[in-house]
Parts: sequence; C-alpha cells; structure tokens
Amino acid sequence: MDPMAALINRLRKAGFEVDQRLNAAMMEVDIRQFTDIEPTPFFHDRPIVFLETLKGGVKTISAPHMVSQLLLHLELATGNTVLIIGCKGGYMGALVSELVGPEGEVFILDPSEEVVIHATDRLFDRENISVKKIEDLSIVPPKIPASLSRVLVTGSLREIPNWIENRLEEGGFILAPLGGRTHQKLVKRERQGDALLDTDLGSVVFGPVDICESEPRIPSPQDLADLFDEGIVILRDHFGVSEDLINRMYDLITALRQLPDDLQPPIIRFDLHDIVVQKDAADGGDDIDEIEEENGNHPLLELLEREADWLAGIWPLLLMITDIHMMHPGAPKHEGTDGVGNPFGDAGDSFFGTGSEKANIKDDDEDGDFSSEGFQHQDFTP
Repeated sequence: MDPMAALINRLRKAGFEVDQRLNAAMMEVDIRQFTDIEPTPFFHDRPIVFLETLKGGVKTISAPHMVSQLLLHLELATGNTVLIIGCKGGYMGALVSELVGPEGEVFILDPSEEVVIHATDRLFDRENISVKKIEDLSIVPPKIPASLSRVLVTGSLREIPNWIENRLEEGGFILAPLGGRTHQKLVKRERQGDALLDTDLGSVVFGPVDICESEPRIPSPQDLADLFDEGIVILRDHFGVSEDLINRMYDLITALRQLPDDLQPPIIRFDLHDIVVQKDAADGGDDIDEIEEENGNHPLLELLEREADWLAGIWPLLLMITDIHMMHPGAPKHEGTDGVGNPFGDAGDSFFGTGSEKANIKDDDEDGDFSSEGFQHQDFTP
C-alpha cells in the first residue's frame, strides 16, 4: 500500500478527519520534494527536518496529524487568497496550493534567507505561490494583497501584527499558535464586520517562526520570565504549590522583565547536563578568572542567586512541565500513539486538542512501503 494512503487510513481510524479534498492533496504532494531526509519518520506521523543551520538551528515540517488538522481548520475553498507565515519547507504551501487551485493565490513569508531559498527551490513548478523573505513581521511587506481570505501562522507568536488583521476580508480568519516558547493556544481569529472574534482550538506546542530562534542559546531574562509565567498555573493547579511560593514567582517574573532587553548573556556553555565556564581558545581564549569575575557581576546571575533557596525546589518541576511528550496518532500499530517503540525521537510541533489524538489505533492495514521503489507520487521531482 502507498505509505501516504496507509498513513491517512490510520489517522482516520484514530479519529482525525481527512476529507476527500485534503486526501487528494496529501496524495498528490510528495514529501520527498521538500526534504532530503529519508521519509519513513514522516509516514510514522512524526515531524521531519528539512533544514539545519551551522549554529544548530533546526526547522521541521510538522507531523502529518498536525498538518491535516491545520488544513482542516483553514476551511480552504477554490480561489482563496492565503498568506502563510513560516515556510515549513514549502510543503504546507504546496498543499494549500492544491486546495485553492490555480484560481487561488498563496503568499509565503519567512524571516530566514536559508529557509526562503530552500522553499523557493522546491516550489519552482507552482505558479500560484510566491515566497519572500520578511525582515520584520511587524512591518507590512510589499506586494501582499489588501484582502486575504486566510492566514496561517506555522510558528509560535505572542501576538498577531495589526497589518495582518487589517487585511482580513469579511469572514476571513487567521489560524495561529499564540503564546510563549513552551506552550501556545491554537487560535482562530475571524473578521466579522469591524470585530475580530477568537476561537480557542486547543493547546499546541510549536517551534518559533524564525529558524535562528531555534539555535541553542542561553535563555534571556524574558525567556525565563515566560517559563515561570507559563508554569505558575500548572504548579498551582496540579502540584499544590503554596501561594507564598507563587507570589515569589510573580515577584521574580517582574524582576526578570525589568532587566534590560539588550542585556548580554553570561559567558557560559552547556556541557551535557552541567553548566561550566567557557574556556576555549577557538571561541576567544578568555582567561577563566576574567570570565568568573565578569559573570560574578552579571545582573541575571545575581538575581537568580538571590532567589536560589526557594527556586532550587521548584526547578525540577518547571523542567518537567517543558518536557513535552508528543502524540503520534498516525503511527503504525506496533509503535502505538504514545511513542512506545519509537525509533525516531520527538521533535517539532505537537497538538493536544480535545483528545481524539489519544485514541487507540486499531487497524490491520499494511503500514505501507517506505522504500524508494514502492513510494511513487506523480509530481515528485528528483
């Protein structure tokens, strides 16, 4: 059996809707056109990497269950004008192109030159798609239509820029994961007259739009403040953390947000699970005593050190909250929906929704042929 057909069948049996139009689009668009990685993990309902930077930043195409749900929620029709923020390797744009047809238009914006080049190269044969680099998402880019039917944001955002909202046609809407770095809500924001109405479609975990933000780095004060802010509700509701400790966290959040936005990070590196002082000639050869002296006066380290007595007790809980366990409802039955037997690892976007993704998969269909010979889609270009 074709591996995409087998995957779609498993998703349906797990409770995910894949209508006929979406089924046709997913069968038509070949994932191998958008990544050079062997596609088996994707057909096991896992995200697949399409680009990695020299600094360790990684961009993925979302797992098929996430792709199908986003496209289902978009309610695309022939002739729609669609704006996509974040390339996803071009794969999402190709699917949208199929769904809106040659009468429709698809505009893709991404802040990374590398990602734009990758997607442009892979979408060369699709005349109704335009891919552009955007320098600043808060500024209106040129040649974007004044009227948009749909907007899909494929990475986490704290807020939607006003210029996007102002371009929504009547009845048009935005689909975006809004929130912090570790947890977001998938929000549908619809234009109804002069009003914008939000619908919460469930909890999700998306990576950032910009690949540079996925590069390993020392958390900024704002990152840490976000972590504490997102963790407070969970700690209070599920771990019985005292109000005194919650108030201390709020005070720490306030102090972290008051630190300068342009504060340089302390000079440290991560070595396995230990934080050690960086002493590497290739990175500048700083004398270890000078580094320790500079870090000793660093405002972020001083702030955390003052709060260390109580912070040490909840830090393991905060780390546990950020350790997301992804579901794979479209995985073959021998792996299960909880990742048991998963040889690929977890990375990329995850959808928690309302629970259908947790259904047990009960099917005796073939897993599909993942070999190059058995995997044939008509529009695949070597």
